[in-house]
Amino acid sequence: MSAEPFNVYHLCNFNEITKLEDLPTEALRQLWSCKWTTTRLQSILDNWSSNKTTEPNLEAADTLLCHAVELTLLFVQNNFTGPFKQLEEFSNFLQTKVLEEYDPFKRLMENGEEINPNVKLGELLVLAKEILDLLRQYWPDSLYLQWWHMRLIYIQQNVIDELTGNLYEQLKLVAESLLKNVENIQDKELQALLYLEIGNSYLLFHRAQKADCVLEQLCQRFGIVLNVEGLLGVRTKFQQKPLPQLCLKVQHTNSDLPLAQATNGKTNIPKLLLLDDDTRLERIRFIEPKDNEVMTLPSVLQALVLAKVKQLKRSQPKDRLADEELEPYIKTLLYQEHGPLQVRQSALLLNCVQESNQRRTVERSWKQCEGAVKLLDGPIFTLPERLSYAFAGFLQPKWQVQMQLCQLLLSLGMTKTALDIYLQIQAWAEVIQCYTKLELRHKAAEIIRQELEKKTTVLLHCLLGDAIDDPNCYATAWEFSKHTSGRAQAHWGTYYFRKAEYVEAIPHLEKSVEINPLQEKIWLRLGFAAIQLERWELAVHAYITYTHIEPLGFESWNNLAKALVKLGDKLRAHKVLSESLKCNYNNWKVWENFMIVSVDTCNLEDALNAYNRLSELKDRYLDLEVLCVTIGAIVEGKPDAKGQTQERLRKKAITLMAQQCIKHGNEPKVWELAALLAVTPHNRAQKLVKAVNAYTTKELEWATKQPYALKVIQVCQQACELSLEATKEHAPEETDVMITSQLNSARLAAQAVLRATAKVNEKWPENEEALTVLKAQLETLTATVKQRMNAS
Repeated sequence: MSAEPFNVYHLCNFNEITKLEDLPTEALRQLWSCKWTTTRLQSILDNWSSNKTTEPNLEAADTLLCHAVELTLLFVQNNFTGPFKQLEEFSNFLQTKVLEEYDPFKRLMENGEEINPNVKLGELLVLAKEILDLLRQYWPDSLYLQWWHMRLIYIQQNVIDELTGNLYEQLKLVAESLLKNVENIQDKELQALLYLEIGNSYLLFHRAQKADCVLEQLCQRFGIVLNVEGLLGVRTKFQQKPLPQLCLKVQHTNSDLPLAQATNGKTNIPKLLLLDDDTRLERIRFIEPKDNEVMTLPSVLQALVLAKVKQLKRSQPKDRLADEELEPYIKTLLYQEHGPLQVRQSALLLNCVQESNQRRTVERSWKQCEGAVKLLDGPIFTLPERLSYAFAGFLQPKWQVQMQLCQLLLSLGMTKTALDIYLQIQAWAEVIQCYTKLELRHKAAEIIRQELEKKTTVLLHCLLGDAIDDPNCYATAWEFSKHTSGRAQAHWGTYYFRKAEYVEAIPHLEKSVEINPLQEKIWLRLGFAAIQLERWELAVHAYITYTHIEPLGFESWNNLAKALVKLGDKLRAHKVLSESLKCNYNNWKVWENFMIVSVDTCNLEDALNAYNRLSELKDRYLDLEVLCVTIGAIVEGKPDAKGQTQERLRKKAITLMAQQCIKHGNEPKVWELAALLAVTPHNRAQKLVKAVNAYTTKELEWATKQPYALKVIQVCQQACELSLEATKEHAPEETDVMITSQLNSARLAAQAVLRATAKVNEKWPENEEALTVLKAQLETLTATVKQRMNAS
């Protein structure tokens, strides 16, 4: 890699260690001062207008990069971090300029997806991208230019409501290049920040596994261990007995990371609101005093803990257990005395989500989120404080924070208050939902028509179609986009999908994902529609793509397995269902499908494990067909698909059948299957006698039914034969008393069978032959018992 023409200060990781007077150039000092005016913006526009067609030298390139960064940060301030006090001034200034070529609603569109209507000063982001693209042409190997390129991708994706395939492909290329050149950064903290920003970018595109790999590389490089331990403590004011509570312990051996007090010591970061509950403690109180002291983490490690929470949340099923595992990470962040404002803001918002579904904390969640929205435009924090470590702290656009507040308001029943905010931020889909909830659906259509008169967009045409159930609106949106909008096709296909008109829905859904392949919901609907029409190959394609984007939906894995089974690919179906179980360990339907496919593919151990889990999930669960096939295969010595030994399989099967015999003692087939696995004749005979008893009690008039009676007689014959065999061959622990007792049990069972059949008038030849054999066995049993009794 060639020499880096730019320096670390161009990254603008604002902290209190770097002083303005230490910066090497006037352009950098201007940039770090964050004193931006319309006069300054005019000079940037003039400079770019006169230099965009010429090859820049190093001095000009330094100035151009500072300009691109300044434009980006000005855009971030007015859309993400706040404050917004200069927004009107800059908006009015841009309106006076002829910047049609920088129209953000055209230039920032990707895969047919428009940017959010709340985006302000979008021309600045377009201009920043253009300047950076020029610099990257002349210095393609510059690590800092690539780093800013990744940041611009992150920002652009954040202002587009749907994930886009084009931006993800760009991100992958730049992220791979950056990871190869981490060593070229001398500053250890910046190395860590690069890993964090790459991981965060992958998480933005829902790539939790890739993010996990990047964060793991960071931890290995810096010797960081994030360990959640269980420590004794109490959670409520009246709790007498301490119970294990989760606590995060962060170990790091690298002393090159500056302390949070040095980087962000002057920032008065917002605190977690008091719970003010009469039962629950403000925070867990651990028994050991030292465990109540929160570890002081450097700013970059706080960003790492936040990234780990986001990664875990994205990669785990959404349930209460997973939320409890995330709690120690979040609380560690919230109790830090010093740290970056953006990391604290993100942690507070994440905590709002976690607490919103708990009765005792939902009110605090709402008030905290309301405070987070107010903070964006509050006067307390300076712009450098807001931008410090911002790209490592999960920047969110202002309207996304407001949307989170609206969701909390709706959960508390404050629909009208939420509606007012939705109208303010032009969240038209949510406006329709609120009006529907208020039984004023016609109002939604009126408002959308009014907005269409002001400005025509694809989204508004689509939402009008949703509001009035008119597919012609989607056709209009499609034509308006000049056949480029995946959203128009998605709404069109969804219209038919909801009416269960799958033949009409599929072409539109296919076209939509062809334009933008990162639409999770559309892939899911396409797969479901394909299954309904038994188009199995299309279903497999749709669900495989969906599981790559969103690997946590157990239903998608389940449906994928179903489609694979229909195509005859049961081996792949088995692997797919195994993945499905990771997403939802407690769903009995998935376990049942997994068990059946395991039996079909001869994964005998998996079949036994699945049956065990089903027995735990469903009371009195019994599937005799699966038991017969699985136990039969083990007894016959069939090889397991995964190469498990017969000894291991037999032990598992014996344990399973022992449990089944306890649960289903009145089911004769269960005893017969248990007998097949028994090692000694004595043990087998015991189980077969119980099978005979179960047969005769299950069907009171059994002797009058020829096939059933014959089955009872035959099982009784086997029991008698094995009982006699046990007198010659038995295990050392099987005493003479035990064997004699078993002979008596078999004799009594045979007598009972013969008595019952003797009362039946009708004689069947097959039964008579079997009865003759049984009578002979009874005589032998009686003689043997007498002989053994006399001998003793």
